[in-house]
Amino acid sequence: MRRRTLLTALAALPLPALAQDRWPNRPVRMISSAPPAGASDILTRTLAQALQEQTGQPFVVENRAGAGGVVGSELVAKSPPDGYVWLTTNVGPQAIFRELHRNLPYDTRTDFRHVTIVGTLPLVLIVGRDQPFRSIADYLAAARARPGALNFGSGGNGTLHHLTGELLNRTAVVQITHVPYRGAQAATADVIGGRIEGMWDSLPSAAPHIRSGVVRALALSSARRSPAFPEIPTLEESGIAVTTTNWFGLAGPGRVPEEIVQAMYAQLRRALDSAPVRERFATIGVEIVGEPPEATQRYVLAEIDRWSEVVRATGVTMD
Repeated sequence: MRRRTLLTALAALPLPALAQDRWPNRPVRMISSAPPAGASDILTRTLAQALQEQTGQPFVVENRAGAGGVVGSELVAKSPPDGYVWLTTNVGPQAIFRELHRNLPYDTRTDFRHVTIVGTLPLVLIVGRDQPFRSIADYLAAARARPGALNFGSGGNGTLHHLTGELLNRTAVVQITHVPYRGAQAATADVIGGRIEGMWDSLPSAAPHIRSGVVRALALSSARRSPAFPEIPTLEESGIAVTTTNWFGLAGPGRVPEEIVQAMYAQLRRALDSAPVRERFATIGVEIVGEPPEATQRYVLAEIDRWSEVVRATGVTMD
């Protein structure tokens, strides 16, 4: 009798509620809105491997690059909110683009449920090894001597990398010409090949090139030096009042059930506390955060307001 009563009660539950109790019970998609080999991709694959080992379910990484992260973000925003499609977020498509793109195909305030900020990392100004600049002072002196002659690359118009370069122009009173690329990897290839002088890149994606010596790092955009590269000074140390920090997190569609959000957060927190993930992130200069979902949601909304002001102040456009 008890067994029949239990089965009847279970049958009365909505199917989504049963599925939530067993999450994850099938493969999970993790969307990286950036090309392979960039910072977002490195973090996504590191986390996917840990989550797969913890849950016993495949966490499949898909690179959906395009429009500075808009393509991958739109895919997740419009996916079923069932906990089986997640997005590796960053400050560009989640905060900066709200002011830059008047016709975004999603609403950054309502179309995503943020689980946590996985980590933060600085940007780094790198130049080719054959360039004559040995310091940020050398670089700025050359820019002042030939206004507009030097170029800096980025992964695209309106990215944090682009805005950091424009903030440097504005603060140091120089004119270094922005050259947008379809992803940081293409810009890096041109820096290494000597086709442009330098670029702003995320520290994780630049790290192997810095270590191999094919590029030279001149400055970090963060408030303090990176433990992974303590020899690289910050812009502030060099007397330039510019501080920008990228953040990477994980988010699902806006209506993901709270039980699944909390279950994903628990798995992410466990992954971030594991030695392999901590060691991997440390080697590429990522500082782990891991705040709970509610605090993370508030943080992202505050970042939208902050970067909207920066976009207006610098006059950056998508043209």
